[in-house]
Order: sequence, then C-alpha cells, then structure tokens
Amino acid sequence: MYILEEQRLKEEIRSRKAKRVLLQFPDGLKPLSTEVVRRLGELLPEVEFLTSGEPSFGSCDIAEDEARLLNVDLIVHFGHTPYTWYYPKFPTLFVDAKSTLTVTPEELNELRTAIRRREARTISLTSTVQHSDVLKEVANYLRSEYEVKIGKPSNPFMYDGQVWGCDYKAATTVNADVYINVSGGEFHSLGLGLATGKPTLNLDPYTGTVKDVTEEVWKVLKVRYSKMYKAMEGTTWVVIQGLKVGQNRPLMVKYLVSSLEKRGMRTFTFTSKYLTKESIRNFDRSYIDAYVVTSCPRLPTDDFYDFEKPVLTPGEAKMIITGKMEPYIFPW
Repeated sequence: MYILEEQRLKEEIRSRKAKRVLLQFPDGLKPLSTEVVRRLGELLPEVEFLTSGEPSFGSCDIAEDEARLLNVDLIVHFGHTPYTWYYPKFPTLFVDAKSTLTVTPEELNELRTAIRRREARTISLTSTVQHSDVLKEVANYLRSEYEVKIGKPSNPFMYDGQVWGCDYKAATTVNADVYINVSGGEFHSLGLGLATGKPTLNLDPYTGTVKDVTEEVWKVLKVRYSKMYKAMEGTTWVVIQGLKVGQNRPLMVKYLVSSLEKRGMRTFTFTSKYLTKESIRNFDRSYIDAYVVTSCPRLPTDDFYDFEKPVLTPGEAKMIITGKMEPYIFPW
C-alpha cells in the first residue's frame, strides 16, 4: 500500500557508510516497521537497524536527540517531506511513503456531485504527501467542467498542492470557491477549512468516500471563538514553549509574552516536549485563566478542544492581542 523505497535506502546507506541506522515512523506507518527492518536487513546485513518507538507527528519532530543518545550514524524518517522552515542538523533521509492507492471513477463522480452541490466554478486541490501523485488524475478529470488550481507549497522539498497539519500555503495562496483535500481521514481537511474559511471537501482514498466537512469546520470555529472570548476575560496566561527541535519557537514565545504583558496580563512560560492534558493539569492553578501552545497549532484544536480552560493557538492569541477577531487566523 506504500512505496517505502528500500532499494534507494540501500544505496544511500551504503554511500554514507552508515553502520547504525535509526528508523522513525509516524504512528500510522509503525505497523510496517518490522517488515521494513526485515527487508533492509536482507539488503544490508552489515548494518544495525533500530526503530524509534516514540510518537512522531511530522518532520518538525525528527528524532535527533534519540539518535545522538543511541550513537547512530543516520536517521531515516518515513512519511513526510522536510519541514517548512526547519531542516535537521543530524544526517537524515526522508522517505515520502507514497500510497499506491488510486481513485476510482465512482469516487470521481461522487466528488463532482459534491462540487456541484456547492455551485462552484473554481476549485483548489491539495493533498498530503502520500497522495500527491493522485492530484494530477483528479485535476484532469475535473478540468473539463471547472477551473482547477493547485497552489505552490511553502518550501521546495514539498510537492505542488501538498499541505501539512500546520501548513496550508498551497491552498491559501490561491482563491477558489471550494477547497478539496485528498487524504486519509478528516484531520487535514478540517485544518484546510480553518485556514481558508471556504467550503471544504475531503476525498479519502482509503475508504473511497467523499465528505463535505464544511459544517464540521464551522462547529470547530464556534468552539474556537468561545474559547478566545473566555480567554479575553482572564488576567493570567501560560505560554508553552515546545522543545522538539522543529517546534521550538523562542521568538514567537518572546512576542506572545511581551505582548500579553503590555496588555496587563501576568504570564508564566513552561516548556514541554510532549504535551498532554495530564501534563497541563500537573502545573495548572486556579488563578491561571488561559494557555497558548507555540509548539504545534493542532494541539489546541484537536487534543485540547475539550480542556476545561482555553488552550489557544498562536494565531488565536494574536487575534486577542491585536483586537482583530476577523478573519480567523490558522494556524499561525
């Protein structure tokens, strides 16, 4: 189901003369890890392969600290292209892990029907890296009836139309009536809707379904605004600085702290490498009114959506600081 490029890895690992290699997979690909190790072990019996069991959420989350601790020569990171602004300092190979799934005529017809319901004339197409090759097929099908736009990504390592959970530049740089994302599940499509504020469809090659997620996006927006208005009533904020190498944003932390304090807020800064509800509750106090997470903007909207106090994205905090509540800023 995925192209894991073992032959390319064999050549790259040999050319780099690596003897100990750390493999890093996102959770969705971890079940394939033992098979990858077995096949690579057959191709490179002289190399020792270790697999990271830690969570991996993207190429902002390369296991550099783990690699140094284990004294490996090379990291192989599966499932993502290099991050927008951060490239690992540790020797790292990226494997796209593109899906071999295609879209069927029935799925394309269902997609066209969903677009017609929105009475669209122009559409934007995006996808995750796993399905970037499918975009051309979808675009060719739709161009006879619609103006199709596939935007440029935010860095040269990404594919045209490729989006991340925190990076939707390939969509926000084009203007369309409807935005369509090709990916498994609704995670990226919900983010796409938050980033564009436009009708959003999700084409899922794994389930073979098309879903209009626009109403779900609006439900999320209502929750986000209620949390922002609640945070505006508070006087004590906690700014959480991420410690993962691609999520550490000291300048953003400095801006938020100084701007909030200029508005008369009292602030505390905490650091976290892996943030959970339990870890926030460990340092929560009754007088703390709101939190802002600078590591990953999807944490507030997904993992902390039902937390008992407002947990905001940097974009939401900026809206409060500037007093401009429209348009909604996502992700940053």
